[in-house]
Amino acid sequence: MHVKQLLPRAGAIAAVLALAGCASSSPFAGASDTELMFITAAQTWDLDKDNTVTCDEWKQYTTEFFQGADANRDGALTPDEFRTIAAQDKLFETADLKYFDRNGDGRLTLAEFTDTPNPAFRRLDRNGDCRLASDEFARQFMVKAEPQKDPTDNSMPRR
Repeated sequence: MHVKQLLPRAGAIAAVLALAGCASSSPFAGASDTELMFITAAQTWDLDKDNTVTCDEWKQYTTEFFQGADANRDGALTPDEFRTIAAQDKLFETADLKYFDRNGDGRLTLAEFTDTPNPAFRRLDRNGDCRLASDEFARQFMVKAEPQKDPTDNSMPRR
């Protein structure tokens, strides 16, 4: 979410984080801070405002940030360039350059940024259609616990 969008959502984020920490039967039981940040930010990626967030919208969102931050237009972000993204969207303070830098070279390519599996889709997209519809967002507030997916499985649902 952009900085100007963060303040109104701070209460919702705090409530979700409190729920995750306090309710052992929460669907967030065992979720990392990074997963929680992705889940609470997911609705901000609904670029066409149709109440459904798609993997394509996530990729468009990250691509726009990447292109805006790649100051020297070399196709890779340095840590300094990535910090400009984190300054605009607090999600990228938690999911930092290391989170996305799959080959560990200290630089982030567009493919690394857009193709890194998004935890919101892993947690909420139960039918695997790469779309988070309103009923899937409602899962955030369910009380029933759900089993954890293998953390080494980085697959992202595909269309």
